Amino acid sequence: MTIQARQMLVPSSKYTIKCPYAMTAEYITFHNTANDASANNEISYMRNNNATVSYHFAVDDKEVVQGLPTNRNAWHCGDGDHGTGNRKSIGVEVCYSKSGGERYRKAEALAIKFIAQLLKERGWGVERVKKHQEWSGKYCPHRVLDEGRWDEVKTAIATELKALGGKSTTPTKPTTSSPSSSSAVSGSLKSKVDGLRFYSKPSWEDKDVVGTVNKGIGFPTVVEKVKVGSAYQYKVKNSKGATYYITASDKYVDVTGSVKS
Repeated sequence: MTIQARQMLVPSSKYTIKCPYAMTAEYITFHNTANDASANNEISYMRNNNATVSYHFAVDDKEVVQGLPTNRNAWHCGDGDHGTGNRKSIGVEVCYSKSGGERYRKAEALAIKFIAQLLKERGWGVERVKKHQEWSGKYCPHRVLDEGRWDEVKTAIATELKALGGKSTTPTKPTTSSPSSSSAVSGSLKSKVDGLRFYSKPSWEDKDVVGTVNKGIGFPTVVEKVKVGSAYQYKVKNSKGATYYITASDKYVDVTGSVKS
């Protein structure tokens, strides 16, 4: 079933601000919005302000909304006026990434299907999909990176593309189930943000979420630090000795202590 993007296109009077250049796209860039607005609100906000920030599509748990034509550039990659990301890629923003949870998972799933559709329409393979970070180094898509799931996301896109009869590619093997290294740690962990989730076991499944901690709060004991993709998974204990797991990048947690040899 074809996913129809609902159009709320920026008026041509704003092209000089939002999309001043004609574009023949060569890539698709995957973003997380880093807030909890719907696709409708994301596009409405982008259309109504006069900032030189723009993107082609926003995807939430229910729909895809288009804000710019795909034959115009967008300012979404932070790599400058002549950067390949800004001038040669279609920007797809995945909504509800700040809080995550079921709404985000559904938005991401819809975005995966939609990106596969864009690839199929253009005769492209999954190697044309890039994360924002690849263009300018910005930590985006933040939730996917925190959870070490970028390879998993690309594999899911490749699977959808194959189901659509698109270009055959060999996706990168996911790393989420294969930690690259682990270290025993003697220290403590505090959150740098509100709403950092912790899990009952080493997974990223919503069903395993036990609770959240806010900025400045955390766990007095860190038992283990495991490198998983672009993030770390910490095995932690509370003051009563109960064991939990937190997956996050250094941007989101402050870990003090020492690594045991």
